[in-house]
Amino acid sequence: MPPKKKGERHDLDVVEERNAQVQLETAKYKPVAFAVRCNFSYMPADDDNVPVPGQAVTFEARDFLHVKEKFNNDWWIGRPVKEDGVVGFIPSPVNLETILIRREVQARKAAKALANKAAAQAAQDMNSKKYTPPSQANQQVKKKPGEQVAMYDVVPTMRPVVLMGPSLKGLDVTDMMQKALFDFLKHRFEGRITITRVTADISLAKRSILNNPGKKALIDRSNTRSNLAQIQGEVERIFELARSLQLVLLDADTINHPLQVAKTTLAPILVYVKISSPKVLTRLIKTRGKSQTKHLNVQLVAADKLAQCPPEMFDVILDENQLSDACEHIADYLESYWRATHPPEMEPANAMVAQLAENTLPTKPTAIPDEQKSKKSAAPKRKGSRENHLEQVPPSDSAQEPRAEEGQREEEERLLRTEPKRPQHTRHHHHHHHRRMEHHRHTQHSQTPGAMDMQSSREPTQRLPYRHLPKEIQEEVDDVEEYEEEFHLLPCAQHSSF
Repeated sequence: MPPKKKGERHDLDVVEERNAQVQLETAKYKPVAFAVRCNFSYMPADDDNVPVPGQAVTFEARDFLHVKEKFNNDWWIGRPVKEDGVVGFIPSPVNLETILIRREVQARKAAKALANKAAAQAAQDMNSKKYTPPSQANQQVKKKPGEQVAMYDVVPTMRPVVLMGPSLKGLDVTDMMQKALFDFLKHRFEGRITITRVTADISLAKRSILNNPGKKALIDRSNTRSNLAQIQGEVERIFELARSLQLVLLDADTINHPLQVAKTTLAPILVYVKISSPKVLTRLIKTRGKSQTKHLNVQLVAADKLAQCPPEMFDVILDENQLSDACEHIADYLESYWRATHPPEMEPANAMVAQLAENTLPTKPTAIPDEQKSKKSAAPKRKGSRENHLEQVPPSDSAQEPRAEEGQREEEERLLRTEPKRPQHTRHHHHHHHRRMEHHRHTQHSQTPGAMDMQSSREPTQRLPYRHLPKEIQEEVDDVEEYEEEFHLLPCAQHSSF
């Protein structure tokens, strides 16, 4: 086969670029196939052979991408999970690794050429003995021996939300505060959120453990709360919940620290419910009774470990003093995340027009089946037969109606004659009734709107009686109330109903 000429190659490239542009436009309205977390940064360049020049996606390490479909072996089509994220071409893992290696080789060559040029200039200098070439140690990526980092990590389509703090889960103070946030988010994002409880220890769902048979057997033999089969089942269930593109809120019993889920494939949104003052936390624990006070030191240590974590380990830190402020803080973050994962172009314009056309009435009359015709024709017949029956009523019945009415009147007059008359009692009764009605009308006219308002304002409000608490508990409650007034504590910690 003879080689193609330069003009033919150019025409072929134009056709391929046009087809890629069409496929890119249609992919904007397709659902998300899967999501990945980037482990390396990528900045598009001219020599990357992007199917449509200028339409590649730029991302940094730890960014998240929604992949729509596979374009070819070298490129995917997707978008970064950002509010202004645009659909474009994403390098596949193999292609991204090739691009990064090529750039590293080019950077080393450029650095070597620069060092040789600097050495040549230094040789001509009188003080060349004092010259030291630049070190190459900082240009190499440090990796652990035997460690192989993937280009991307597959994560849930919607990152699950996990609450942590102020202390340990399973104890009253932490459970009350987190339950208050659960209830708020359930009503705020109704129809857009799924709240599920996870009892398995998902901190063991690490890629290194799941891919190592030796560690699997070791964990299965240990006295853990759940084996790896249950953990893998929980992880798959969370992935399946996230495919609906709804917010997923996990009530994880075993997660109390961000390092527990840092290396898992779940990539959760970590929310830290923080009480800055240990003194406030101590008083709150003491108000919950002796059953919670005996675990005071453990809760304080757990709270201190969370406070020592750098802020970068959390996505949201709720350190507000009021529950309403904390709720609005997390709601704003989740609303922003919702907009980032649900771009405006969810459906194409032509599909919307087609859907509207289907919902409208048909422009052409459709053929009616014979059965429906027979049913429709039978209904008027039955109606007409009933009318005919009414019209064919003999006139003798209508002539007999006045006679029956006259007989009924005669019977009523006869009963009235035989009934004993009580005219005085009847008049007396109506007289009293008339006076009562006049008195009622008089009182209604005498009442002014101001008088009615005064009367309604005097009505006492119904309140529930307070319980008489023991003297020791009442003193503790008084102390905490004074301390809450000083520190403006979260309202969710003041009520046991949470």
